[in-house]
Amino acid sequence: MCKEALSLASFESLEVVKLAGSIEFADTLEPIVSRMDALKAQSTQVALVTIALRFEQDGKIYAGRAAPADQSAQHYLENLRSLVRKTDSVFLLRHTFYFLLPGADLNGGAIVQERLWEALLWRVHNTLDGDFLRPRSMMIGHAACEVHCNNFTQCIDAASEAQLSFELLPEKVARKVMTTTKDTELSLLARKLGVPYVPLLPRKLPVRIQRLVSPTLAQELHCFPIGRDRDILTVAMSNPQDHSALERLRVETGMNIFPVLANSRELQTALEQFV
Repeated sequence: MCKEALSLASFESLEVVKLAGSIEFADTLEPIVSRMDALKAQSTQVALVTIALRFEQDGKIYAGRAAPADQSAQHYLENLRSLVRKTDSVFLLRHTFYFLLPGADLNGGAIVQERLWEALLWRVHNTLDGDFLRPRSMMIGHAACEVHCNNFTQCIDAASEAQLSFELLPEKVARKVMTTTKDTELSLLARKLGVPYVPLLPRKLPVRIQRLVSPTLAQELHCFPIGRDRDILTVAMSNPQDHSALERLRVETGMNIFPVLANSRELQTALEQFV
């Protein structure tokens, strides 16, 4: 590894940048490929993390949703920008984010991928209805273009393969779910409690979140971790006012706990698969 390359340890200890760098907008992949070429010439290697959000229904965005979808994608990216270095290049191409990490190898890309994914899950789950659109699905992947690799398009293709993904219910199905008495009551209860209501929970969690709450503790407290943003851990619960459980989680994880309301049946299903 060259002397400019960032080690695994340096990415693990990377602090959140207080002053975020800029976000660049692209209409095609050409400026992204050109930037990768320039960055690799300076540091001999560059890692890439891509995040794709889908707001479409049945393969298209319906009238009245195109502009909100664009605004929502930019909103989510702005919240992620501070989690990488100011010297990293960040592009937005339609609803796909590209994080170019000069000097980083594949391991460095994996660490940044996990950090961004945790923060994105937290942000999406804690977005209140009416503020911004939640994506119907999202995926993240990473790759690295190292010393003897100059095929940047191939690197982008590799990073675009989903390594982690999350999919929400299609709108037609979600509408049917929300018309049930139970979910309507829970949605109203969540508003009364001042917490988000999460009708669906992810089945596959990032490793760092799994390490924070053991399956045994999750089963005992009947809670399910769904995202992390810096020192805040978002946890789905059927009773977000269970102060003893919240305090236990705070002590066990060393983090501030942000509870969200979940359907008890959905919560139990997620816990059964949490291993």
